[in-house]
Amino acid sequence: MKFQMIAWGRVSWFRLDKKFGFVELEGGIGDAFLHVSVLKAGGYVTIPAGTTIRVRVETQADRRRVIEVLSIDTSTALAGEPAPVRSKKAD
Repeated sequence: MKFQMIAWGRVSWFRLDKKFGFVELEGGIGDAFLHVSVLKAGGYVTIPAGTTIRVRVETQADRRRVIEVLSIDTSTALAGEPAPVRSKKAD
């Protein structure tokens, strides 16, 4: 059975060369898989670790994946991380 929720979290890591990363969800829920296609639909190509993000998450069989990015706050990104890259579509 699948279910969805909206949650806040922080990007644990994201690698453009792998085309995915993970978001650590608030409240001790765990982490959620973030694919580059979902990130691009939210207006970004890549984002640095530490970025605060509000997402819609789908859970199935104890696996969570981000299915929609609702908001992104890069002001919380970790020092030394590369700058975020916005998609051309968002400009």
